[in-house]
Amino acid sequence: MWYQRVVAMYDQVYRALHGLDRPRAQVPPVLRVEVRRSMRRLSLRDGTAVAVGDRIGVLHLNNAALAELHAHAGTPAAVGLEFRRALVASLRTLAWRARPDGPLADLTAFSAVTILHHGMPRIGFEHDAVGLVWPRVTTAYQRALLASLHPDGWARTLRLPGAGSERLWMSRRTLLALYDAAERGAR
Repeated sequence: MWYQRVVAMYDQVYRALHGLDRPRAQVPPVLRVEVRRSMRRLSLRDGTAVAVGDRIGVLHLNNAALAELHAHAGTPAAVGLEFRRALVASLRTLAWRARPDGPLADLTAFSAVTILHHGMPRIGFEHDAVGLVWPRVTTAYQRALLASLHPDGWARTLRLPGAGSERLWMSRRTLLALYDAAERGAR
């Protein structure tokens, strides 16, 4: 489909501009992380305060890994289970990098913008009370991206729970508490 080429080109340019193809950005098996400065102040549920200028991690899905998952996992239920397993594995890798001696130790929190936000609070993310700047544009792009990656194309986007894209947050403290084996063992 024509939109697949447009979405793929935009995605490639976006990854290049934000350094998401660099080895240090890879959080296998399904995430990438970009380090940015926070543009706003917020307080997370665990008491973590994010100030303007704090270094944060912005999480992105590795779209190629997601497409591979769809190609090999089989049924929709199997894909969903495999995606959750892969996401948790990536969060464990991220937690290892966010340890006090790790390369991401100075990050305060992690955020992600996604249309796949259903169930994310169960794995430690919290919804941002402040909406996105361009919610309809973001939602349209993410739906087009999902349609270009998913074998069912646009039909898959019609089955999504929730109305649109949302920003999610997880503090570094919560990430370590939930996904760092050393941190969990110390409790």
